[in-house]
Order: sequence, then structure tokens, then C-alpha cells
Amino acid sequence: MYAPRSSPQPPQILDPEIQRKCEELGILSTLERSMDEEQEREVVHEVEREHQVERPTKVKPADHALHEDVHRFVETGKIPVRSSAFIRALPSLVNTTVEFPECNQWAQNVLVTHDFARTVSTAHKVDEYLRPVNWVVSSDIGLSPVLVVMSPHEVNQLLPSIRKSKVVHLSVYTPRTTKAMQACDDLRFYSVPSATQLTPLESLICQLNLFAGQLYFSNYEMYLRTCSFLGLNGPDLGDEDLVVDSDGFIREENRPAARASCSFNQSQLLPLKELFGMRRKGMGYLPTHLGKMLNGRILSEEDFRDRVLNLSVVSFSVSLSETLADCSSGKQDHETELDEMEL
Repeated sequence: MYAPRSSPQPPQILDPEIQRKCEELGILSTLERSMDEEQEREVVHEVEREHQVERPTKVKPADHALHEDVHRFVETGKIPVRSSAFIRALPSLVNTTVEFPECNQWAQNVLVTHDFARTVSTAHKVDEYLRPVNWVVSSDIGLSPVLVVMSPHEVNQLLPSIRKSKVVHLSVYTPRTTKAMQACDDLRFYSVPSATQLTPLESLICQLNLFAGQLYFSNYEMYLRTCSFLGLNGPDLGDEDLVVDSDGFIREENRPAARASCSFNQSQLLPLKELFGMRRKGMGYLPTHLGKMLNGRILSEEDFRDRVLNLSVVSFSVSLSETLADCSSGKQDHETELDEMEL
């Protein structure tokens, strides 16, 4: 907007004091001092946004039930043949929207109980009602080790029997979703009964982590094992001339010897993305190890340096604390000797 042009007539200074001051400053004439005044105003249009949280609809929770075969597994360490109380991990997602092709190629001995898989009483999809993986019972009785994910209700009911058992071990498990978290996938965190040599197969741990939605690998070797299991391109293949899909999957006809253990003919990354999306409940995970891997990126050892550095800092802190404690103890002993000498 523009103001009207000022009058060509010079303004008259009526105040003698102002006129005298102008003469002192050398301002003798005010002719042709008209000017245009321009005013600009910037109008910012503010958009009001109201955040609305869309929560899942209320449904009736399923009734808990402890199957006798689950109790028998705790006592014997063996899965009863053709028992309906145990379901393989991926087929337990049958009531969700995620569909895994070739799910029969996943491990047969990573199981969940029926009580763990059933959370609500509804005929609709249960994407919003997946139970988190927190309690894992392991057994190495038989031809191969078995990992069984149980519900909190089952663990609470079976805890006295598990404490007395010599064939199974209960471990607290939680997927590592931040870099600062301590990895629990070695199943040694709060093991009942305690076991110093509990070493489950890494292939089973790898699949358990994927099913539970773990976002960070515990170490670089576990990342390479996951790439080998899923048939993905990885840093261990070097500069080989490979034919790789856009998501990093290597088809069977183009698969090198280092990926011979992969039994998939189709990429598993798309259903894994859907599963991780359900586990994260809308929260982003792209900067994480799994976020990068599921989007076709290849990790390097540099991505695991922070983990090694944190462990080194913890070890140094523990050593420093022990050293200071020893020095303090030695100082007290020395002061005691001096007191005895004075006496």
C-alpha cells in the first residue's frame, strides 16, 4: 500500500527552537523534501492442525487357557507330537494382514503357544493386538533345540515347575529397539533356572529376532547370518559380479555359494516390512539396522562401531570402579597400620 503523495509546498516550521536547531545543523531549506512512503505488511496464513489419535476399536479379550501339553513340555522338554497347543511362529500370524510366502521354509522349532497367539475374541484381523515377545522357554532335549514363546499367564502358572525343571529354561527376552538397549537375544538375561552354558542355535535366535521385531542386530556376525538366511546381498560377498533384485534379494539361479543355505525362492522383505510395521504401531524405524536392511541397504562394520565403543566404555568403567575400590581398601589398611604404630 502506498500513502498519498505529500504536498509540494515545504512544511513551515513554526517552532523557533526547532528552526534554530536546524540552522545550527546546516539545514537552511526544506524545499522539495516530499517523499513517498511505502508500507508493506506480510500476512502469514496459519493452518490449524488438530492431532487426533485413532485407537483400535474395543474388543473382548480372549480367555486364558493353560494347555496340558504346555505343562508336559515343561516337565519333559519335548513337544508332544501333533499337539494343538503349539504353533510355528509365522503361521501364528494367520489372523493378521501379513502373508509370508514359503513360510514352511522358516524354522520348525521356533514356536509359540496357542494362548500367546490368541489375544482377542474377534473374527476380524488382529494387527493392532499382537502380543509382544517377552518370555521364551528353551529346551535342548531331543534331536534339535526348541524355542517356545509363552504368554505371561502361562509363565505365571508354570513358574514353580520351571524352577524345579532340569530340561527347560525360562529367559526374559525383549527385542532391541534402540542402540542404547542391551541385547537380550543370547537368552542369558534372568534365566530360570540359571544356566551358565545356555547357548541356543544362532539360526533360531535370528528367526526369533525377526518375529519379535528387533531393530538392531546384537553384532556384525548376526547381521551376516540374517543376510545368509534371507538370501540378501551383504558385505561378505565382496565385489562379486552378482545379479541382485532392487531390494537386495538374490534369486536362486544367481545365488553364490555363500548364500547356499538360503532356501527361499521369493523375497521375504515385503512381508517382514508389514510385520515390523505392526510391531512398531506406526512409529518409524528407517534409520535402524533393520530399517536399512529391509530397504535394500548394505550395512558395514562401521554401523556396529558404536556398539563396540559402548561396551568398551562399560568395561573401562567397571575396571575403574574396581581399581578405585582396591585403592580405597588399601588406603584404609595403611591408615590402620599407622594408627597401630602410633599406639
